[in-house]
Amino acid sequence: MKRILVPATILLLFLLLFAGCSPGKSYQTIDGVVMGYSYQVVFQVPDYAPWSFKSDIKRAARKCTHEIDRSISLYNKSSLISNINSNTNMEADSIFTAVLTKTKSTAELTGASMNTTTGPLRDLWGYSLGNAHNITPDQIAQVLEYTGIWKVSVQKGMVVKKDPRIQLNFNNMGIGLAVDYLGAMMDMHNISNYMIEIGKVVLCKGLNPSGTPWRWLIDQASGHVIYLSDKAVSICGSLADFTIREGKIFNQMFNSNTGYPVQDPLLSTLVIANNSLDATAYSIAFCSMGVEKSIQFLESQGNIQAILFYYDDNEIVTYKTPNITQCHEIQYFP
Repeated sequence: MKRILVPATILLLFLLLFAGCSPGKSYQTIDGVVMGYSYQVVFQVPDYAPWSFKSDIKRAARKCTHEIDRSISLYNKSSLISNINSNTNMEADSIFTAVLTKTKSTAELTGASMNTTTGPLRDLWGYSLGNAHNITPDQIAQVLEYTGIWKVSVQKGMVVKKDPRIQLNFNNMGIGLAVDYLGAMMDMHNISNYMIEIGKVVLCKGLNPSGTPWRWLIDQASGHVIYLSDKAVSICGSLADFTIREGKIFNQMFNSNTGYPVQDPLLSTLVIANNSLDATAYSIAFCSMGVEKSIQFLESQGNIQAILFYYDDNEIVTYKTPNITQCHEIQYFP
């Protein structure tokens, strides 16, 4: 019998073409950095995706994160927000405007400070409130002249600050928008199952490789986990990042109305929403509002899913909204 020899190059091309036309059921992971935070995207390759699909997604993600950094990243000294803080260029773009609008609307709805203009207050009080004994009311009053998100607006595409000394910081709010931005890109590529994580913000769609809702570890020390599908979750604060002075607990937030650090036993907030920007906005708002005001707001709304972690009788306890089911003590199901 006469044997037919297939050249290696032809065989390789055949295999590549076959792979490019076959159903893609595998999950892939890409990662990178945006706004100084590491991000990770886990996704299922759609059926009949080309062999270059992962590279295409990675390239698209880089484009998204570059646009975010160019707009609202303080790590980029030539970014739009850096120029606005230095008053060199006051032109706004859609990304900056979306974050500012959401910050202001959440502040108006909740009465929260949102911590987006309180950098000068943080500098005044010092690390872990180290300057507390040296600060005078006059010094606080002077800083309050250029503190407060309501003193910033966008008019006809230009950012207007009531005081040129106002410094904006969207590092926390911006993460929520960045996650949604990447999520919109994944949707455009017809990806049905994915998880996007930046810092303490996660957006989950569909199911994980096991065919179940995505499982995310809330806190390494406590072992709390949460299961998500077609939802976003945001955590603000930390169970370990707070200051105790003279028996009082301060949770690293500042009140832009009074100029004083937030004294409250609330240490960390977790909020689940349909999108990351909403989840991030509420999680920040609750941290600046404190336990009592946050619980009052949550009970008045009824449609927000949240968990509050706070100190009570020298131990960390939780408040969770009724629309979150707790199972096995440390597992939560929205």
